Amino acid sequence: MAGGVEMLVMFWKEWGIQALVLLSFVLQVILLVSAEIRHRRDSGILRAIVWSAFMLADTTAIYALGHMSVNSSKWLPKHQLMAFWAPFLLLHLGGQDKITAYSVEDNRLWLRHLQTFTVQVLAAGYVLYESSIVARRTLLRPAAILMFVVGVIKYGERVWALNCASTSNLPGKNYQSFGRVHIEHPLSLQCGADRDGQVLVAHQLLRIPMHLLKGPLPLVAFHRSMMEDYNWERMYEVAEVQLSLMYEVFFSKAPVIHTWRGRCIHVISPMATVAAFMLFHRFSQKDGDYYNRVDVAATYVLLTGAVVLEITSLLRAMFSSWAEASMANPGKDDDTIYFYTCLFQTLIWVVVACPRCLVRCAMRKAGLPIRHWSGSMGQHNFIHLCTHSRNSRSSKIARRMGREDWWNTLVYTSSIPVPADFSQMLEKQLQRSKDVNKESPDHIHNSRGRAALKRMGISQEELAWWSVDIPLDESILVWHIATHVYLSWYDAEYSIIDRGALAKAIEVLSNYMMFLLAARPYMLPDNASRQSYVELCNKAINHLKYSSAEVSTQHVLQVLK
Repeated sequence: MAGGVEMLVMFWKEWGIQALVLLSFVLQVILLVSAEIRHRRDSGILRAIVWSAFMLADTTAIYALGHMSVNSSKWLPKHQLMAFWAPFLLLHLGGQDKITAYSVEDNRLWLRHLQTFTVQVLAAGYVLYESSIVARRTLLRPAAILMFVVGVIKYGERVWALNCASTSNLPGKNYQSFGRVHIEHPLSLQCGADRDGQVLVAHQLLRIPMHLLKGPLPLVAFHRSMMEDYNWERMYEVAEVQLSLMYEVFFSKAPVIHTWRGRCIHVISPMATVAAFMLFHRFSQKDGDYYNRVDVAATYVLLTGAVVLEITSLLRAMFSSWAEASMANPGKDDDTIYFYTCLFQTLIWVVVACPRCLVRCAMRKAGLPIRHWSGSMGQHNFIHLCTHSRNSRSSKIARRMGREDWWNTLVYTSSIPVPADFSQMLEKQLQRSKDVNKESPDHIHNSRGRAALKRMGISQEELAWWSVDIPLDESILVWHIATHVYLSWYDAEYSIIDRGALAKAIEVLSNYMMFLLAARPYMLPDNASRQSYVELCNKAINHLKYSSAEVSTQHVLQVLK
């Protein structure tokens, strides 16, 4: 046993830095692949992989840089090449374009990332300064400088993206900037009814969901002719595309990449990386024998990986709908590079639009859905959690560890495909509210059940005071429990095996609202809190654990009375 530990310590002293740097690169490859899949699929296993890689990526790179900055003066001459790896760790800290943040809360910590950025850049600069690769006039010096500049820029781009995605970051420079922006030439008149046209319209109207979900923004006013050209099905598809775009606004570099500064970065970065690779290749042919062979091989892996990652990032940016929308509707941001846009616009359209059209045609012929998001919605049932977690061994272990709420929320949360007829039901509900004043309590923004009670002929004084005229979080709990109780009673009373489409949609929406309250409270208005949900879980589960009988919905309701 002692011998094995001793060998492990010896290995770590000799090859620890190499292992950490290569692990950092592997984690970036995992994020490159899994972040794209996460965008379009919802899976618990996938979330665990992405979360683990996301957390380990920053930790590994920061630890490796710190270790290098402390021990760089102790390296033997044959291992001085390891100092060249410090800029690659900065590049890895810059992350992948598809995942700058794992959750919305990460964006609010952009100042912390800015501080970390400053410290890590200084650490990488110190490692290069202490090494001999910058002091010696060889081809390795310009290669190290190029990679250091690329690493600083890419890491800074990530901090910039986090800042832009933060809901506390207001884009207006003064109060007058929050006026209405009128669209003079609506894209719907030019694009037709194809899917690509709807994507462009979704980009043009992106400020509307950004205003609702991200914070106060200059609102967009559009011509009535735009609505006349688009029926419900097309506008529903536009909303689906906007879900994907809002995901990219919050969790990726997309809004930053498709500015003139972002485009310059994504053109210069691959060129500088390729130049560094060629410089190192020429250097290794001439003076590579001076350094350790394993270090030289690891450097080739890092350089090759950096070139592949940067070219992949450039191609993704070129083939994205953001680039297509930017070319179709250039804004003020594009005026700075208007000449270059006009010069290369035709070439880019041929390179980008043609392959996109061919891929979409092939997918349509194969019967594959063309979708920009996962097409699923979260589900969480409060009664199901209470009746199953009491005797769950995993919940008991989590309770002893003080992580019961987190564990139960994770285990008893799932996702299902959005029902096929959900769109038609939503259209009918919106049509009922079309001619109602927005300030009216019957409007869909304010109703929260009032309009439904009125249509059923139920006096609002009887039910509104305990189901509607209460805080939003408590109202979600009340309606969720009431919905579950009614559907359970209906199934038992009428021996229903297969519910109708309306009953299924009601249950799905009820579970989805509970999912938002329990697992995604930041997606609800600011006055909504999951504290009431936690208190109700505590009351129900703690009372039920003393019951020896099999727990059912009736037992839970008796406790909640």
